[in-house]
Amino acid sequence: MTSDRTTARIIGVLFIVASAAAIVGGSLLLPLSEPDYLVETAAHQGQIVSGALIELLLAMSVIAIAVMFYPLLKRQNEGLALGYVGARTMEGVLLLAASVTGFFVLSLSQDYGSGSTVGVQPVGDTLLAVRDWTYLLGSLVVFGLTAVILNSLLYQARLVPTWLSIWGLLGGALVVVPGLIQAYGTELSGVAEGIFAAPIAIQEMALALWLIIKGFDTSHTIVGVLDTPGMHVTLDVEDKTRV
Repeated sequence: MTSDRTTARIIGVLFIVASAAAIVGGSLLLPLSEPDYLVETAAHQGQIVSGALIELLLAMSVIAIAVMFYPLLKRQNEGLALGYVGARTMEGVLLLAASVTGFFVLSLSQDYGSGSTVGVQPVGDTLLAVRDWTYLLGSLVVFGLTAVILNSLLYQARLVPTWLSIWGLLGGALVVVPGLIQAYGTELSGVAEGIFAAPIAIQEMALALWLIIKGFDTSHTIVGVLDTPGMHVTLDVEDKTRV
């Protein structure tokens, strides 16, 4: 169907936008992780504003992906599809909260630079702690769960190749691990975290390209409702039999 083909392309582009925004936005906001972050943030105002705005784009993109996916996924399992939209919205809200802290810390850094230092450092530390937690939960734990839900639905509906959805299932489960480890107080190096995150990061780009180039495979099942109230029929297009 033409509408499904267009939807696939839009979702593919949104996946790429979200991934690029996560990388670029996080890189621009690196001054927030410096020991003297108030001084560094004040010295890089334009960079901080750009990074926070790009992270806002990330938050909007992940929610948009779920909204675009929902009409297709609900044909397979409406309840699970709603769960995916809800979880992805939660991820977007957490990422939104993380990005907004960049603006707050920037405002504090300007007060700090003007000499109003009383109480600035503790507030700044609290804001960064909020950012760390919201980003940790949003970009690892909740994101991993959304990947598991999405790819389980893709696997059941056979909208994409089986190997691609299984890859996403495993990658989504794997990325939850570093999030939970760090949530319980054990620090991981950037390299270790990258190893856990790499499978789902690569899978999402493979999925994005597949959707842009190939689109969804909707030839397997079509779900419809007969005129008789309460009767529900699934037609398997491949063997032309009712199931």
